[in-house]
Amino acid sequence: MSRRGGKNRKAQQPNTSLDYRIGKHAQNYWQTADRNERLYRYYVNLIMQMAMSRFRWVNLPPTCDERYLEWILCLEGVATIAFPKAQRGTFYSTQAVSQGVLNIYQNPTKWISYGNNGWRFHCDHSNGVLIYDNITRYPIMEGIELYANELTHIRMTKQINRMHQQTPWILKGPQEKIQDMNNMFARVAGGEPAILGTDGLNSIEYEVMKSDVPFIAHDLGEDEENTWKQIFTMLGLENNPFKAERQTEDEIRAQKAPTALILLASLEERRRAARKINKLWGNYLEDEIKVVLRADNESENWNFEHNIQSQLRSVK
Repeated sequence: MSRRGGKNRKAQQPNTSLDYRIGKHAQNYWQTADRNERLYRYYVNLIMQMAMSRFRWVNLPPTCDERYLEWILCLEGVATIAFPKAQRGTFYSTQAVSQGVLNIYQNPTKWISYGNNGWRFHCDHSNGVLIYDNITRYPIMEGIELYANELTHIRMTKQINRMHQQTPWILKGPQEKIQDMNNMFARVAGGEPAILGTDGLNSIEYEVMKSDVPFIAHDLGEDEENTWKQIFTMLGLENNPFKAERQTEDEIRAQKAPTALILLASLEERRRAARKINKLWGNYLEDEIKVVLRADNESENWNFEHNIQSQLRSVK
């Protein structure tokens, strides 16, 4: 009899596969809970991509990271562009941790440029500026998580409602015919002819289980559409906020006005920080920092140029 352990026994290696890490081999794994969590994370990621792509920083110093700056603004509502006093003029875009007392306008007078890898240096208004995501300084991540949960709940309700439309049916028969009934169901469900022996099959009966749950896919689709429009409004993205018929042009314009103000509330905070950097440390910059609404001008210019060239070739 072999002994437990010993030199010949291989050390148990941890299972690092994706299925194991998300709990698919755990004793109490619930597939539905995992699917709903994945769906929630998908919506959070989708909305965050839109939130982080709204603005473009022009002439940002090469030592700054625009993606990381917008990511921090999205998550925490505040970030900083500053330089260590030993590296005057070398700017970094990082997290900001308030330090010390606030002034009479509740603005921090001191803060720390902070990084997850241990990076940090002390900042004040002599070597950096604070940047806020919006005029209220409230992280937009709270709204992103709220609406991601709403979308997840709508999608879950759609799945449950569709499940109730799959009217199940029940086969009843003697105990010894269970295997025959399984074979019959598998063939019929797969669209195959149910070729089985006839001995005792006349004792098999079937019933249809009715759920009587109405199909509300249209209502749920409209609810999801309006939820997305509320998300666009939160982000300041142009959209028609509410689903309505026979709206006049003036009514549509009036509904879009609050959305434009929300976008400006975020754009102006970024521009305020850029103007301060340009004013105080413009001599360290190659050109003035600007913040604009993101647009794919490169593709538009390329398409316009090549369309003109195609038209000229066709004329020749």
